[in-house]
Amino acid sequence: MHAKKSIFFALFASTANAFSTAPFINRNYQNAVASRSFMSDLADDSPSDTSNEDTIDIQSEAIEPTVSETVVSSIFDELPEGLVTSVSKDTRAKINEAVLKLEAMNPTEDPAMSPLLNGIWSLRYVGGYDDDWALKSPTRQLALFAYSGGYSPGTFALSLASSLPSGLIDVGELEIAISREQPRVEAKVDVKFLGGASNAVIVKARLESNSSVRLSETYESASVLGQSIDLPEIVQYSRDLYIVYLDEDILIVRDASGVPEILVRKQ
Repeated sequence: MHAKKSIFFALFASTANAFSTAPFINRNYQNAVASRSFMSDLADDSPSDTSNEDTIDIQSEAIEPTVSETVVSSIFDELPEGLVTSVSKDTRAKINEAVLKLEAMNPTEDPAMSPLLNGIWSLRYVGGYDDDWALKSPTRQLALFAYSGGYSPGTFALSLASSLPSGLIDVGELEIAISREQPRVEAKVDVKFLGGASNAVIVKARLESNSSVRLSETYESASVLGQSIDLPEIVQYSRDLYIVYLDEDILIVRDASGVPEILVRKQ
């Protein structure tokens, strides 16, 4: 058991230093807002027993996207495929402006208590900090980590998986499952060994509502390649989350420092 803990905390230490360079997840993003236009035309090669009197002309109608759908589409138009943790200053500004617009259109009352939170989500965007003003420092990421209350379980799990030997393991897709029972959050990254065996890196966290819009998220346990370790209290990071937008397809939260995270529902 002592050896297992040593392996885990070695990975944890490397994660804190290497997090800012975590690789993107290679996956095809399916737009959260599907096209809702349709066309119905009577085929020219109708059966021979169809008379002119039976012909009905159906006018095609394109349903225009709602304002919120247009804003959501504008966000994803700015992002490449996969999980995005670093963007240009201009792109970050456009995304922040779009998120502010969506906050005013949040359709879900009391989102922190809503059953819409439950499901399987794909973490699509993690906002960052502008580096233009900051001095280069090896401790800057640790300071931001402490200020915001820690990384999300999803990015933590991804960083743990990325800390494994890249020549031996293929890191798969990140999924974040939110359920009704505690620990409500399970962030899972599938990993596959070159020999074909599959395993996973899993981080679990408690999620509790403190108000109609505020949640607290506390790390509880981690599992690296099947070896589970309950996190000691000293590293059970906890952070506050504020739900600024929630509908059937999109979840947007901000941490205590105001950095947004955008998730897209998978199930």
